Amino acid sequence: MFLAWSSVHALDFGRPFGDHMVLPMAEEVPVWGSASPGAEVEVRFAEQTKRGIADRDGRWKVRLGPLVASADGRALVIRSQGSEKSCKDVLVGEVWFCSGQSNMDFPLARAVGGGKEATDADRFPAIRLCNLSAVPTGGRPFNDGELARLSEERLFEGRWSVASQKSAAAFSAVAWWAGKTIHRTKGVPVGLVDNSVGGSGAEAWLPRVTLESRDAYRELLEDSWMNSSRVSEWARGRARLNLGDSGQVDHPFRPGFLFEAGVSWWRGFPWAGVLWYQGETNAEIHNDVWNEQLITDLVTGWRRVLEQPDLPFFMVQLPKIGGNDPLRRWWPEFREVQARVASKLDGVELIVTQDLGWDSPDVHPPDKRPVGERLGEAAVRGGTSG
Repeated sequence: MFLAWSSVHALDFGRPFGDHMVLPMAEEVPVWGSASPGAEVEVRFAEQTKRGIADRDGRWKVRLGPLVASADGRALVIRSQGSEKSCKDVLVGEVWFCSGQSNMDFPLARAVGGGKEATDADRFPAIRLCNLSAVPTGGRPFNDGELARLSEERLFEGRWSVASQKSAAAFSAVAWWAGKTIHRTKGVPVGLVDNSVGGSGAEAWLPRVTLESRDAYRELLEDSWMNSSRVSEWARGRARLNLGDSGQVDHPFRPGFLFEAGVSWWRGFPWAGVLWYQGETNAEIHNDVWNEQLITDLVTGWRRVLEQPDLPFFMVQLPKIGGNDPLRRWWPEFREVQARVASKLDGVELIVTQDLGWDSPDVHPPDKRPVGERLGEAAVRGGTSG
């Protein structure tokens, strides 16, 4: 499990850093963590040595110079006041943020052909997976342990791992096939971070500073957010079921909560781009102006808070599915909203998938390989470090 900032200022890395990770290539890489206030911290990696001083809160940050892609596992080492810690088997390549809701979360083991794919995953040791899991939002009340995790510090758990049958089978199928396409095409190590949450609306992924910037979002910031018609009725009902009579108001679907819990602590980390598959929940609300604003503010908000103003976004179009579920009636309009956002924002590409849908009313088409490969191909064409 990733560690949060230590209240006792122990020497440590920040939450993104761990054994088997991938550091970004071809640009300066910030490395940060905690130490005793005022202490000097030395950081070593790939024949570079950088030094910094921990501030009065015990936080430090240094910047490594641009790194060359490498599949050779090396140690990232920090030293201070006689103590030393290291992240082992660290590669250098492209690192991609994979996020959204259940179609991104859909694991490789459940996808068409995914079982066989997972058995071959250990052939790709230069693909590294960071599977960040939140409290599951299934149709049942949360237990005491899950309720205790409903904080920005504790919601997500996970660590970096080398691609293997076990790690790949539990990882996002769409993200796996996208990352494999990038790796095989560009020939560099690829790190994939997945923190998708089933059922989550775009408003849950908005930075709090973005929510605070518009009057239209004001009601979403209130503890009474589960009464807001700006959040889908399905999502509000699921949140009430999960929380029961606990008295809690924080939930993975709470506006702003997922960004603050699972994205904000990556601030400054140089991403190759974002692979985004989300919208099923928001398409329930038939308000194209509202949905277009949400998606636009999500992209611009992530870019602002993550300190990457040109961060590429590759956004998956909602597929065509069968049935007559009234919750899906506005999907055609939502696809048009997605297309408008992609056309008006630089660095946003829509991955067309309407032709890849299926006849079932199930919102989760299980053939994820074509979607993932289209994402990967788009990333290769539009990635920033190739």
